[in-house]
Amino acid sequence: MKILLSGDKFITVDIMRDAVAEVFGEEANSFEYVTHTGNWPIDPICKNDEVSEFCGTDSDLISLVEDVDVIMTHTGCVTKKLIEAAKNLKVLGVGRGGPVNINVKACTEREIPVVNAPGRNSGAVTEFTIGLMLSLTRNITFCHDSFFNNKQWRGDMYAYEYIGNELGESTVGLVGFGAIGMKVTKILNAFGSRVLVYDPYIKEEDQKKHDCTFVDLETLMKSSDVVSLHARYSKETEKMIDEKLLALMKPSAVLINTARGELVDHDALYDALASKKIKGAALDVFEGEPPADNSKLFDLDNVIACTHLGGASIQAAEIGATKAIQGVYDILHGNKPEFCVNPEVLK
Repeated sequence: MKILLSGDKFITVDIMRDAVAEVFGEEANSFEYVTHTGNWPIDPICKNDEVSEFCGTDSDLISLVEDVDVIMTHTGCVTKKLIEAAKNLKVLGVGRGGPVNINVKACTEREIPVVNAPGRNSGAVTEFTIGLMLSLTRNITFCHDSFFNNKQWRGDMYAYEYIGNELGESTVGLVGFGAIGMKVTKILNAFGSRVLVYDPYIKEEDQKKHDCTFVDLETLMKSSDVVSLHARYSKETEKMIDEKLLALMKPSAVLINTARGELVDHDALYDALASKKIKGAALDVFEGEPPADNSKLFDLDNVIACTHLGGASIQAAEIGATKAIQGVYDILHGNKPEFCVNPEVLK
């Protein structure tokens, strides 16, 4: 058995190799490995007409795949050309939930299962989201920046005009209710927050299982002190948070986005922030990453910005590799994998 481990600086080759050893046990000692390490997240992700959110090019891998039985990757650029070059390929594992860097159609045409790792970073993003809520509403980051960058003691931030609400006394609106939205809700319930949710894909009978209130999107935007985005990006959700919806928010409300930058009309958001129509925003994702040097973002003083760090935890990297390798193991041993993005190829 020959395996290509295509890691990067988040899910490293060593993490992948450890996952293979953990899942396959003694059997792993007989495998032949070829390896490649991409430079994500130091280099930004790319997009082309075929796949997206990849780093590097398919040329980085094509010379390595001719006789491999398994490809395991995270952000590798897996195109139709690469799939065609992998003559012996039996299964492809990807250590992320949304394998948008894989040409799944090309794999399906070759009857190659693509196994993935949904929810691998749900814990990491959940904690990060709560952290941004607290940092933004309680001025933690702004105070820190003044202290260290300007050597300024911001006693004025204790003044009533600057202070924010406690989460326990806030209404928090969640747009999207997948694994992350559900975990965020549990933590907010512990704070004592009132949680509103908009997700048209959750069945009415399932809504009753969760300690939150499902509402339409307009009601959520009007009623929430904090709006947090957790929807998947699609053509349907592209720029769903637009000028009209932002205008419904309270002047004292804030927006949190740890999902995808494409969910927001950023021109409309930056205008709302600049004119103080909403109080602030905490953004971990953007319409382009990194944002352009001339982005309006850099003119704002009421924004916390991070460099797409939400899913970055030791556990997320290890879970991503292990879940995907478990799927590879199941395919090779004739078992049904828990996660497979093209199950129609399974026999």
